[in-house]
Parts: sequence; structure tokens; C-alpha cells
Amino acid sequence: MASRALARILDDFPDIKIDKVEYLSNRALAREAGVKTIPSLVCGENKLSGFMLTKGKIRSFLESL
Repeated sequence: MASRALARILDDFPDIKIDKVEYLSNRALAREAGVKTIPSLVCGENKLSGFMLTKGKIRSFLESL
């Protein structure tokens, strides 16, 4: 659900580049980024995570960057 919602709103944020990281094969990177829950969005110290990342939550997160 989060990936679909993110894909729908990315056109509104042309300056933001998204790198998708597979958690299970990149656990060390996830730990370094402070990811404890999937799905998660991380930008520097800013994190958004949760079981249900809605389009509204993702948009708010991206707007806060």
C-alpha cells in the first residue's frame, strides 16, 4: 500500500529522489538508518514508519522535508 501511495504522489515532488531498499537483504543499512518497522521512509533524521502509511501521511512527510 505504501509503495502505491508513494508512486501516486511522487510527481508532485520532482526534487525528491526515492531509493527503495529491500529490508531483508540490507539489514545493516536499515539499522544505520534507524528503521525498526516496515514500511518506512527515511530522509536524514526524519522518519515515517508504520503499518498503514496512507497517501496523506506520506504527502505530509514529504512536504515537511
